[in-house]
Amino acid sequence: MSSKEVNLLSISCKQYFYKLKAYSSLVHSLIIVQLIALLFSMGGVLRMSGGNGELSVSVKSYNSNIVIVFSFLWIMFIAVQLNSKPYKKVELPLVTNRLSGNLSNIGCLVTTCLFGGITSSLVGVLLRLITNSTFDRSQIVFNTFFFTDLLLGMFVAILYMLLFSAFGYFIGVLAQLNVAFIIIIPAVILGVLRVYTDFSQSVFKFFAFEVSLTIFVLKVIITSTFLFGISIFLSNGMEVNK
Repeated sequence: MSSKEVNLLSISCKQYFYKLKAYSSLVHSLIIVQLIALLFSMGGVLRMSGGNGELSVSVKSYNSNIVIVFSFLWIMFIAVQLNSKPYKKVELPLVTNRLSGNLSNIGCLVTTCLFGGITSSLVGVLLRLITNSTFDRSQIVFNTFFFTDLLLGMFVAILYMLLFSAFGYFIGVLAQLNVAFIIIIPAVILGVLRVYTDFSQSVFKFFAFEVSLTIFVLKVIITSTFLFGISIFLSNGMEVNK
């Protein structure tokens, strides 16, 4: 049993490093997505105005939320695509099975989440520098910014990207079981969001409104592990048919 575990770990690690090189172009696409989001963010994400007839005030808010959201959508799209045929062809030169292939894919997703979480936070710093150098400082009010805030933002962004990647990978596996799931799953999600608004809000609050960092980390890790575990289980079940 020990020998099999070592062989599985060794094979998965070799596939992981091989796929990191094969998927290196994904990093470029992430940077492009984040730069596009940066351009949208430079227009301001929130505008407010008011006045009393004699005096009018206009306030425009800038933050990196759009960059982060784009990064989340990007990682989920990539996670779905990892189970598609074009990406599966990368494994053809390798000695592999369903389990080692899934483990190496998950390893690549985790690495990508680390990179994406760090860069999305750094793009937020870049946005701050751009606004500081572009606009009159007398018209800008900055929120207090500390280096620890940047590190915390990176950490939280990484965890959210991990959660989105796990969900995307799960959808990708379901799509491999039946192509109809590609249409069914988005339709079900939209239906739940519109009909069961209380449930949708509860799920959102379960992750987004958690005040304890430790509990938030546990929630994300447990949920992501569960989704990845179910994905591996379902994928291994396809080995007999494919």
